[in-house]
Amino acid sequence: MQKKTKIALLAVIALVAIAGVVIWDVPLNKAALIWERPIIEQTARAYLEAEMERNLEKVYAFLAPSSPYRKTHDYQEFLQDVGNSPKKISTYRIVDIYRLRDNDNRENYPLVDKFVQVEVDITFANTGENSTYNYCFTFLKEKGVWYKG
Repeated sequence: MQKKTKIALLAVIALVAIAGVVIWDVPLNKAALIWERPIIEQTARAYLEAEMERNLEKVYAFLAPSSPYRKTHDYQEFLQDVGNSPKKISTYRIVDIYRLRDNDNRENYPLVDKFVQVEVDITFANTGENSTYNYCFTFLKEKGVWYKG
């Protein structure tokens, strides 16, 4: 085989391999979500239950250690921020868990392994049962543990 043909063939193989990694990233993460979903849902429910109970110590523990808020606020400052809030979750319903993805921004989030979206319908006490709000929370995985972002 001629040298130019070999180089062209290697270039095509390299391009196909790179495209395969980019294209297959989404299906691989969808498959991984099947495996990760139960623990993500368990973490989201535990976080939301702690919010409902106003167990602020647990709520703070569910915040990702690498989050900008947790890095700049200790527990006492967190209590000052949310301790007197009149907002209290009355009910919640997890609508969907989706978009599991690897951390492709290690420069800004060096400790985060993965991100995922958790969509939740929430009704707050004193807002009426017809006042349901839809939130999309980001949860993230650090050192094998899921946290609220």
